[in-house]
Amino acid sequence: MPRVLVLVKGLGLGGAERLVAESVVHAADAGSRFDYEVAFVLPWKDQLVGRLRERGVTVMCIGGARGSLGRAALTLRSMSRSFDLVHAHLPATGIISRMVSKAPVVYTEHNIASSYRLPTRMLNRTTYGRNTAVTAVSDAVFASLEGYPGPQPRTIRNGVAVDVVEAARDGVRAEFGVSEGQPLIVHVGNIRPHKGHENLVRTVAALRRRGFDGLVVSAGTEKHAGDLQRVRSLAEAEGVASSIRFLGRRDDAHRLIGGADLLVNPSDVEGLPVVILEAMKLGVPVVATDVGGVSTVVRPAETGWLVPPGDPESLADAVTEATSDERATAAIVEAARQLIDEQYGIDRMVDEFESVYEEILQ
Repeated sequence: MPRVLVLVKGLGLGGAERLVAESVVHAADAGSRFDYEVAFVLPWKDQLVGRLRERGVTVMCIGGARGSLGRAALTLRSMSRSFDLVHAHLPATGIISRMVSKAPVVYTEHNIASSYRLPTRMLNRTTYGRNTAVTAVSDAVFASLEGYPGPQPRTIRNGVAVDVVEAARDGVRAEFGVSEGQPLIVHVGNIRPHKGHENLVRTVAALRRRGFDGLVVSAGTEKHAGDLQRVRSLAEAEGVASSIRFLGRRDDAHRLIGGADLLVNPSDVEGLPVVILEAMKLGVPVVATDVGGVSTVVRPAETGWLVPPGDPESLADAVTEATSDERATAAIVEAARQLIDEQYGIDRMVDEFESVYEEILQ
């Protein structure tokens, strides 16, 4: 059975990381024709390790106690000889894989290529030609790789598998003290540049001016110490601290989404957000900014509400509409769920990845 090493910088609770873990779990549960192992670099980003090991997947941290990319590269150089191919996700591990792997490298890009910091973009582009194959999570991500000197990428759309029982509505509203008549809006996104937390706060301010009496909760970890306090301070400065709560890290994102009346995604840059696909699968309406590959799934008046990025008033307009017209929203929710079932299942995504592997190994 061919051996595949799946490599990612961390196994924390970000969308790309959860996608990687769930794809390997699905492959293992489905009796894949490939033998998967997973390696990651940052030891403190290990929240998904347990889930993988519960399914019998071998998982190893190759970055040492300090999460060193240099140490990871040395370890990968040696261990890659034992694998038939390496599948790297995101630039950091993609770069080191191309430089040291003795096995063919499949690289998956999850974000718009220009969204990374300049040193990362340069290294990603410089080493890109050493990829054996490249995949992109959306057509927008595919287009952002145009002109990169190496293999022509192919689009393999993200796929999701959501445990609907885990996402039961019971208890979520009670946790936040939201009565049945009040709207509960959920945002899930780590506090990073371009993720739109400032846009979200200003949207809540716009909603408050219109008489909004619900609650917005935002779940996501901070990249740097102080990020969480910074967005909380912004909410206080805008006078909306009572209407939006920044929760920090949460391990129960599916539960939060399943208990919401609406999911909002206010980002400035995206590839194809897993959280949007999950919300649509769970039957939760979605309001999102028109960035990256979002418009392929969030189609205005059909499967969701789409607004320009960085425009709090437009975002507030869409939130108001989505939470006030129950009949129209119900039809949109059903169309969104059908779209995910038909085109964004995790089984389809894994099958397409494995077809790439087979092409390489043949």
